[in-house]
Amino acid sequence: MTTLAAIGAFLRQARKDRAMTASELALQAGISRNTLGALEAGRGNVELNTLLALLRCLQIELQFVPQAVADLTRFGADTKSTGLQDEVSSLMPKPPRRGAS
Repeated sequence: MTTLAAIGAFLRQARKDRAMTASELALQAGISRNTLGALEAGRGNVELNTLLALLRCLQIELQFVPQAVADLTRFGADTKSTGLQDEVSSLMPKPPRRGAS
């Protein structure tokens, strides 16, 4: 997700999937119903604290991934899962080897 509209649509769908009203989510997140409505519509400018509060209420974790990995997972749905897994693995940073100096 790279646009406010995409984030808003994601939030709206996640809320609906959990059978929550906009008023319920806004109350739990500590924001106004109007603010949530604007965010779900892709308007305004969401503050990180507000986004994190909404995600916490929806029990969703925010993760950062390299753009190439995000592109593979977004567009690679029609590829074999093993091939996709190999491509994703090759793009992820390698952890430091133990005992290496």
